[in-house]
Amino acid sequence: MTKFNGFKIVLTGDESLVSTYHHTYLGFASGLPMDVFPSILGNFIFPTLSDERGRMKTSQYGLCKIEAALLDNGFSRNDVAIVDPRKLDRAIGSETRVLGISVLDPLGINYGTALLRVALSLMGVETRLQSYMSWATMKIFNSDVVKRYRSRIKVVVGGQGVWEIVDSGLQQRLGIDCIVEGEGELIAPRIFRMVLDGMKIPRYVKGSPVPVDKIPVIRTPSRGIVEVTRGCGRGCLFCNPTLLMFRTIPIEKVVREVMVNVAGGERNITLHSEDFLRYGSTSLLPNEEKVVELLSRVMKAPGVDDVSIDFVTASTALVNPRLVKIISDMLGLSDRNMSIIQMGIESASPRIIKMIAPGKPKPFSYEEWPRIVEDAVALLNECGWWICATIIINLPQETVEDIEMNIKLLERLEHYNVFIFPLPFIPSGSLRKSKDMMKTHKDLNTRNLELIALSIYDAIKKIKSLSKHLVAKAPIGVKQFLGALLYVASAIGLKRIQRFALDNIATYFPRSATH
Repeated sequence: MTKFNGFKIVLTGDESLVSTYHHTYLGFASGLPMDVFPSILGNFIFPTLSDERGRMKTSQYGLCKIEAALLDNGFSRNDVAIVDPRKLDRAIGSETRVLGISVLDPLGINYGTALLRVALSLMGVETRLQSYMSWATMKIFNSDVVKRYRSRIKVVVGGQGVWEIVDSGLQQRLGIDCIVEGEGELIAPRIFRMVLDGMKIPRYVKGSPVPVDKIPVIRTPSRGIVEVTRGCGRGCLFCNPTLLMFRTIPIEKVVREVMVNVAGGERNITLHSEDFLRYGSTSLLPNEEKVVELLSRVMKAPGVDDVSIDFVTASTALVNPRLVKIISDMLGLSDRNMSIIQMGIESASPRIIKMIAPGKPKPFSYEEWPRIVEDAVALLNECGWWICATIIINLPQETVEDIEMNIKLLERLEHYNVFIFPLPFIPSGSLRKSKDMMKTHKDLNTRNLELIALSIYDAIKKIKSLSKHLVAKAPIGVKQFLGALLYVASAIGLKRIQRFALDNIATYFPRSATH
């Protein structure tokens, strides 16, 4: 039997990026600083599934797409593997030539991580250590097996978080030979082929938007996540530029990826999109027939137990309420069988929306945006969805009036089934090069801190009440433990936020909540 000396191409990501999360909603914990989330918790909260050589049985969707692109371009499955980061020593050897790493938040500075740090500080918890995801990412770069074979290996890094490395100038320090920014399915095979052919590769390349017919079908299950559209086209300035081009994935490709997941044991399917209701549309208006056809085909696919949708835009939902209700009925949603969906509010200020997200309200006007958001939340609640919503705060051009509009919207939405998370502004997308936008969450003013405290207080209350649902799909023993852990953590968080309220902004909290 021939000795195994490693895969020629190893694709990986940090353990919190490629985890199954026990099929729960606990992925957000990867943004917690290690002062409160020590590494010892990682193996339990972020389990991974892989074989004895480290090849993953299910993994992060982006890595699955890159693997598929390589296989479509003539690379052998014997040479290419998505590898469990905890088993790199089994997969990397003398034959390995490329280590491809996908990163989401390698330096621990993105929106979500910033919010978690601010929230913890409001609870009286001072944090100094890096986030778990950042620590886990650096563990890959610094692993003994990578160092051992470093002279033979080219390190290629891509993913949504590469901008952090580019903008910080840390590429050389981290030992990265090539950074791929943007969509990778077209450019990655060329770069990897150059490495195997002994050619010099560029230090930085920008991947252009991939035409629909060139987007590959995954071979490795992707934790049940299947992309149905790519991009958005609404022109938000903080977004990745490649997402400005909206594309619909043909139903046949979608169903094939669903079946790849089912064959790998992933029977709960999440249809991934920046705006699901625009599936099959060539405008900002929904194509009802195409949306219903897609959902029907996926739900009827053999082996599928459950289907969910991950993202919707308020204006698209409100422009066709009938379609929202049709989808809800197809999914069997109700008060007793609810689902969680994400929505980007961005701001309750029409002025800010016009500035950073000009296409967000269309076909409605900027002035109508706060009403659109509230009406869309009410509609989605009525149809069985809880909403996980975000707003961006602390923009350099933000005024007191803008902040007050955000607070008023938060107060109006308090009694709806919605979590609202204010994300401290970090220049990204088209705003990265703007000097006017170079401002961090350290500059948060008092009123924005109050806004964060109010929203976190409201969210924790609701998370506490939903703790069992948030871990409902985990194995029975794990479900009981995680449900109890989430409940206790929520209770502690509420007490700490209440203490901050009493000391600082008690007038903004109901008296019953602080006693």
